Amino acid sequence: MQNATYGKPGFGQYRQASVETSDRGQLVIMIYDHCIKWCGIAREALESGKFARKAEACHKVESGLNELMASLDMEKGGEVAKNLWRLYDFYSFHIHEGNIKNIAKNFTEVQEMMGQLKDSWQKALGQVRQDREFSSKLATGTPRSYVSMVG
Repeated sequence: MQNATYGKPGFGQYRQASVETSDRGQLVIMIYDHCIKWCGIAREALESGKFARKAEACHKVESGLNELMASLDMEKGGEVAKNLWRLYDFYSFHIHEGNIKNIAKNFTEVQEMMGQLKDSWQKALGQVRQDREFSSKLATGTPRSYVSMVG
């Protein structure tokens, strides 16, 4: 059976399995990808006069942003969480304004800003994973030379 959204057999099941087996960091990246993709679709729809499609795309971006905002732990995250919440709120406002006033530039700007933030998230996640891997090797007593630890 074909998935109506993507037109490819089994894609819905693949996506569902991917979400269910991802860690929190991967899920954040997936939501960023979702928002970035739908910002592009909103811009393209506006430029081709497909206003219903533009509105649908804006709704999808705003849903992703709401998910990101809801996932923030304001107590543990401190200033970082507060700043991310402000950014997500700004993105949501900018998308809403672009939708209401038909401003394609708003979609492009949010798409670019989210792309930059996604890159930062990916770098941070990579570093966290390296640190965890290093810590687990130290904890298990895996013999390591000084050279392998610093180089």
